[in-house]
Amino acid sequence: MIANKHIIIVALLLLSSAVFGQTQLLGKYDFEKGGYCLLGLRSSSDRNGLADSIGEFYTDDIKVLNAIKKEWTFKKPSPKYACGYHYTVIICKKGQEIESFSINLNCNEIATNRGYFYFDASKLRMFKSNFKKPFRKVEMPTTLTEARNYRTQILSKPTLIYTPDPIWIKYEGTFKFTFVCAKGSGDCLDNEKKILAELTSEIAKKYPGEKFEIEGRGGSSEDLIVEVKCNRSLADKFKLYKRDLEYDKWESFSINFSTYWTIKPK
Repeated sequence: MIANKHIIIVALLLLSSAVFGQTQLLGKYDFEKGGYCLLGLRSSSDRNGLADSIGEFYTDDIKVLNAIKKEWTFKKPSPKYACGYHYTVIICKKGQEIESFSINLNCNEIATNRGYFYFDASKLRMFKSNFKKPFRKVEMPTTLTEARNYRTQILSKPTLIYTPDPIWIKYEGTFKFTFVCAKGSGDCLDNEKKILAELTSEIAKKYPGEKFEIEGRGGSSEDLIVEVKCNRSLADKFKLYKRDLEYDKWESFSINFSTYWTIKPK
């Protein structure tokens, strides 16, 4: 009896070690509840016969989604190849992205927010006959207000698969400025995170009520180039730091975008 117990324990340990370390990319999604869609968008990369034959695709079939969930379980890491990607795969619900992955079929790699894994092309090929073709529409609104209103309106459409979450939902555009670090304060680039936090606090104090985000765009040991995403009102009155009016001028965000549908939109 004791020997049998030992055998059972060893078997359970072996099973646990086989499962442990595996990553099931879609494991957290309960597709049985409905409303989910998996969309594959073709990205610019080197040629690949499978990608060329499938093209862009989607599925909202619960059985297919569950089958993909089962198959897309990975254990073997990928060495992060320096290659482009054939697909951006987006998990969508109510027309919006929940999560996305990038796949290169020649390098056999899938890049995720949980790491890079070896991706056998068969894990895509096996579903080729189950995929459907999405309809892509390029939206070209004439004003930012029109773009925002239109996007809000289509999110309620049941035939919408996906619309992006563009930055112009929050802000109107962007500009840059150069921050010169004080002598003796250390290397600017090495201290970028700290400097950006201090600049955020300073800008918010100087221009209360203005919404914005800042991001480092390179620089040197002596200065940082900072990009500000904001509304035009902040850009027009911003005088805290040096701006080259030719290179750091205000740029409105492009409001053209693509949407994807289950049927051809009007």
